[in-house]
Amino acid sequence: MSVKIINSKKIKPKKILGGPIKPLISNNDVSMNQEFALGVFRPKQGLYFHTHPNSEEIYYVIKGRGTVFAGKERNQIKIGEGDVLYIPANTPHGVTNTGRKTLVIAFFVSPGKERAGYEIGKDSHVLEEKILYPNNKGLS
Repeated sequence: MSVKIINSKKIKPKKILGGPIKPLISNNDVSMNQEFALGVFRPKQGLYFHTHPNSEEIYYVIKGRGTVFAGKERNQIKIGEGDVLYIPANTPHGVTNTGRKTLVIAFFVSPGKERAGYEIGKDSHVLEEKILYPNNKGLS
């Protein structure tokens, strides 16, 4: 395998796990043991509460602020620029931009060979109003 350069500005975001994600490196095309993506979230955008059954994940917050929901208890972890968050394999988690500006996160998943598991339904969506904004009348 040779070195490969990917310009992230040329990659269009896809809706993955409910949020706009730019998949940059995956084990389907470049890497054998990791995946790397960028999430670029406007306020109140984020990712569904999900798991990677056999993969660890690292978040690196490039810019902005947000809240990560982790574990079955959905513990709220505030994140901001420069923070690095380690998420063990099979740990339920999701993230939402709770700031007023764009939140940019680099996602590193290893080995990243399985699809993330998630359910959309009662109490399973990170962006549910009652979980994130209990005193808010609605998401815009």
